[in-house]
Amino acid sequence: MKQCGQVIQAMDGTAKVKMQRHSSCAGCNACKMGSSEKPIELEALNRLDAQEGDWVEVEMKSEYVLTAAFMMYMVPLLFLVAGVLIGNFLLGMLGVGVYKELLTAVIAFAATGLAYLLLNRGEKKRAFKERMLPSITDIIENPEET
Repeated sequence: MKQCGQVIQAMDGTAKVKMQRHSSCAGCNACKMGSSEKPIELEALNRLDAQEGDWVEVEMKSEYVLTAAFMMYMVPLLFLVAGVLIGNFLLGMLGVGVYKELLTAVIAFAATGLAYLLLNRGEKKRAFKERMLPSITDIIENPEET
Protein backbone atom coordinates (compact mmCIF):
# COMPACT_ATOMS: atom_id res chain seq x y z
CA MET A 1 0.00 0.00 0.00
CA LYS A 2 1.55 3.30 -1.13
CA GLN A 3 0.58 6.78 -0.04
CA CYS A 4 2.02 10.28 -0.16
CA GLY A 5 2.64 12.57 2.78
CA GLN A 6 4.81 15.32 4.18
CA VAL A 7 7.64 14.82 6.66
CA ILE A 8 6.91 16.85 9.79
CA GLN A 9 9.81 15.59 11.87
CA ALA A 10 13.02 13.77 10.92
CA MET A 11 14.44 11.54 13.64
CA ASP A 12 17.32 9.07 13.87
CA GLY A 13 16.54 6.54 11.11
CA THR A 14 12.82 7.32 11.06
CA ALA A 15 10.56 10.24 10.24
CA LYS A 16 7.11 11.33 11.32
CA VAL A 17 4.95 11.72 8.21
CA LYS A 18 1.62 13.52 7.98
CA MET A 19 -0.82 12.21 5.36
CA GLN A 20 -4.49 11.99 4.51
CA ARG A 21 -6.34 8.80 5.35
CA HIS A 22 -6.44 6.24 2.56
CA SER A 23 -9.86 5.11 1.31
CA SER A 24 -9.13 1.56 2.49
CA CYS A 25 -8.89 2.92 6.04
CA ALA A 26 -12.57 3.81 6.15
CA GLY A 27 -13.75 1.10 8.53
CA CYS A 28 -10.50 0.15 10.22
CA ASN A 29 -10.09 2.68 13.07
CA ALA A 30 -6.64 1.22 13.89
CA CYS A 31 -5.16 4.71 13.84
CA LYS A 32 -7.99 5.93 16.11
CA MET A 33 -9.06 8.48 13.52
CA GLY A 34 -12.60 7.12 13.17
CA SER A 35 -14.34 8.29 10.04
CA SER A 36 -12.95 11.81 10.22
CA GLU A 37 -10.98 13.42 7.44
CA LYS A 38 -8.19 14.52 9.77
CA PRO A 39 -4.68 13.68 8.61
CA ILE A 40 -2.77 10.74 10.06
CA GLU A 41 0.68 11.10 11.58
CA LEU A 42 2.79 7.96 11.44
CA GLU A 43 6.38 6.91 11.93
CA ALA A 44 8.18 5.55 8.87
CA LEU A 45 11.67 4.24 8.19
CA ASN A 46 13.71 7.03 6.61
CA ARG A 47 16.46 5.34 4.57
CA LEU A 48 16.39 8.15 2.00
CA ASP A 49 17.22 10.78 4.64
CA ALA A 50 14.11 12.86 3.92
CA GLN A 51 14.10 16.14 5.80
CA GLU A 52 11.33 18.11 7.48
CA GLY A 53 9.01 19.60 4.86
CA ASP A 54 9.83 17.05 2.13
CA TRP A 55 6.95 15.34 0.36
CA VAL A 56 7.48 11.59 0.31
CA GLU A 57 5.94 8.35 -0.85
CA VAL A 58 5.37 5.90 2.00
CA GLU A 59 4.82 2.19 1.45
CA MET A 60 3.89 -0.69 3.69
CA LYS A 61 3.66 -4.18 2.27
CA SER A 62 0.17 -5.69 2.43
CA GLU A 63 1.29 -8.79 4.31
CA TYR A 64 2.73 -6.62 7.08
CA VAL A 65 -0.50 -4.63 7.31
CA LEU A 66 -2.34 -7.90 7.94
CA THR A 67 0.32 -9.08 10.40
CA ALA A 68 0.10 -5.79 12.32
CA ALA A 69 -3.70 -6.03 12.45
CA PHE A 70 -3.44 -9.62 13.70
CA MET A 71 -0.97 -8.62 16.38
CA MET A 72 -3.02 -5.67 17.61
CA TYR A 73 -6.40 -7.41 17.65
CA MET A 74 -6.03 -11.18 17.76
CA VAL A 75 -3.08 -11.61 20.13
CA PRO A 76 -4.77 -9.69 22.99
CA LEU A 77 -8.02 -11.54 22.29
CA LEU A 78 -6.23 -14.89 22.50
CA PHE A 79 -4.60 -13.83 25.78
CA LEU A 80 -8.02 -12.79 27.10
CA VAL A 81 -9.55 -16.16 26.24
CA ALA A 82 -6.53 -17.99 27.67
CA GLY A 83 -6.85 -15.92 30.85
CA VAL A 84 -10.51 -16.89 31.20
CA LEU A 85 -9.80 -20.59 30.66
CA ILE A 86 -6.72 -20.73 32.87
CA GLY A 87 -8.31 -18.59 35.59
CA ASN A 88 -11.46 -20.68 35.62
CA PHE A 89 -9.47 -23.94 35.70
CA LEU A 90 -7.04 -22.80 38.43
CA LEU A 91 -9.72 -21.29 40.63
CA GLY A 92 -11.80 -24.45 40.23
CA MET A 93 -8.84 -26.60 41.27
CA LEU A 94 -8.23 -24.37 44.29
CA GLY A 95 -11.86 -24.74 45.31
CA VAL A 96 -12.65 -21.03 45.09
CA GLY A 97 -16.42 -20.72 44.95
CA VAL A 98 -17.02 -17.20 46.16
CA TYR A 99 -16.16 -14.51 43.62
CA LYS A 100 -14.87 -17.12 41.15
CA GLU A 101 -16.25 -15.22 38.14
CA LEU A 102 -14.87 -11.92 39.36
CA LEU A 103 -11.42 -13.39 39.97
CA THR A 104 -11.52 -15.11 36.57
CA ALA A 105 -12.29 -11.74 34.95
CA VAL A 106 -9.37 -10.12 36.81
CA ILE A 107 -7.02 -12.88 35.60
CA ALA A 108 -8.33 -12.52 32.03
CA PHE A 109 -7.82 -8.75 32.00
CA ALA A 110 -4.35 -9.16 33.52
CA ALA A 111 -3.51 -11.60 30.72
CA THR A 112 -4.75 -9.07 28.16
CA GLY A 113 -2.60 -6.37 29.75
CA LEU A 114 0.36 -8.74 29.58
CA ALA A 115 -0.28 -9.20 25.85
CA TYR A 116 -0.14 -5.44 25.29
CA LEU A 117 3.03 -5.15 27.37
CA LEU A 118 4.69 -7.90 25.33
CA LEU A 119 3.58 -6.29 22.05
CA ASN A 120 4.84 -2.90 23.18
CA ARG A 121 8.19 -4.38 24.23
CA GLY A 122 8.55 -6.19 20.92
CA GLU A 123 7.64 -3.05 18.99
CA LYS A 124 10.70 -1.26 20.34
CA LYS A 125 13.13 -3.83 18.94
CA ARG A 126 15.00 -2.87 15.79
CA ALA A 127 14.08 -6.07 13.90
CA PHE A 128 10.39 -5.31 14.47
CA LYS A 129 10.79 -1.79 13.15
CA GLU A 130 12.64 -3.01 10.08
CA ARG A 131 9.76 -5.33 9.16
CA MET A 132 6.62 -3.67 10.44
CA LEU A 133 7.07 0.08 10.03
CA PRO A 134 6.13 1.68 6.74
CA SER A 135 9.10 2.88 4.72
CA ILE A 136 9.76 6.07 2.79
CA THR A 137 10.37 4.84 -0.76
CA ASP A 138 10.69 8.12 -2.69
CA ILE A 139 11.12 11.85 -2.16
CA ILE A 140 8.65 13.68 -4.40
CA GLU A 141 9.98 16.80 -6.08
CA ASN A 142 6.64 18.15 -7.30
CA PRO A 143 3.80 17.08 -4.96
CA GLU A 144 1.11 18.81 -7.06
CA GLU A 145 1.51 16.15 -9.77
CA THR A 146 0.63 13.25 -7.43
